[in-house]
Amino acid sequence: MKPSLSVTLGYSAAMAGAVLIGTSAMSPAQAWEPKRPIEFVIQTSPGGGSDVYARLWIGIIQKYNLSPVPITPVNMPGGGGAVALTHLKSKAGDPHYMTPTLNSVVTTPLQQEIPVMYPSEDLTPIALMSIDPFYLWTNPSKIKTWAEFQEKCKADRLSSTGTGARAEDQVHISLLQHAAGCKDFRYIPAKGGGEVASNVAGGHQDFNVNQPAEAMPHYPDRLIPILGFSKERSTAFPDTPTHWELKVGTDGEYAELMDLENGLHQMRGIIGPPDMPKEAVEWYENLWKKVFETAEWQEFMKNNAQQPIFKGADEYKKWLTTFENNHVKMMRDVFKWPLRSDLRDRNGK
Repeated sequence: MKPSLSVTLGYSAAMAGAVLIGTSAMSPAQAWEPKRPIEFVIQTSPGGGSDVYARLWIGIIQKYNLSPVPITPVNMPGGGGAVALTHLKSKAGDPHYMTPTLNSVVTTPLQQEIPVMYPSEDLTPIALMSIDPFYLWTNPSKIKTWAEFQEKCKADRLSSTGTGARAEDQVHISLLQHAAGCKDFRYIPAKGGGEVASNVAGGHQDFNVNQPAEAMPHYPDRLIPILGFSKERSTAFPDTPTHWELKVGTDGEYAELMDLENGLHQMRGIIGPPDMPKEAVEWYENLWKKVFETAEWQEFMKNNAQQPIFKGADEYKKWLTTFENNHVKMMRDVFKWPLRSDLRDRNGK
């Protein structure tokens, strides 16, 4: 989903940590540097969510002279990220390519038989830069509280909307349906997050699960968050209860899967082609750590109510493996959605 650059929301300064800008000089142990321009392969068209993130990061790198070579954005939309992922896979061993990550780099390969199946194995995770929190949004003229939502969703089939089909929005909406014991939601796919928010604000659908940046143009008159998915209330919306408080899904594993820290929220990170040299991975990890610590990126996360979290290559790979496994579990075993016929099963089934 496309983020906003102008939304101003509160957040916990402690989460962000200290902001220190490093220089572009490498230590003796990190002698590797890129030898030619780096191609930043973007899964969306210009102006899309990943495109906004990629160009923001490139601008930060240029401003602080963090790379000895230019980083060139190359838009390769198509197939929910399938075109970009296939291109990245074809560049095995060449560390002059990378792509921004969001949840579709997991959901698309699980459903389409492309050369990438599990990005944690088939590509090279480099860094996790933030997590976008999901909230349950409704039009207050129709539904004002979680209690009202739960009563209505158990009595009748509510209509929902999200970006695309069987991608991150529908995954979280389906998870909520199972966790809350609602009747099957009607799901209407939309082209983008702005359209999703407008449809609920206009009363065309009953609710959506979305990031704050998309909803804020309609807040609070036509859209309000009635449920957060984290262990503690957000400083951005301190009056909005969490699913833990209201015990939504806490009688099983759904609560953990909906949780901000370890669940299926929108991730923002960087991934490279397979078989990247270790020295190149270290160089990129150092680069993205510096980008993460800049005032510009910290301010962007604050303005979009994101969770500031950085994980380097090894941590990100481990985190991404669990993230992929949770998606398989939900999509195949719980939702009964058909996945690719050649899927490598990590559970021995």
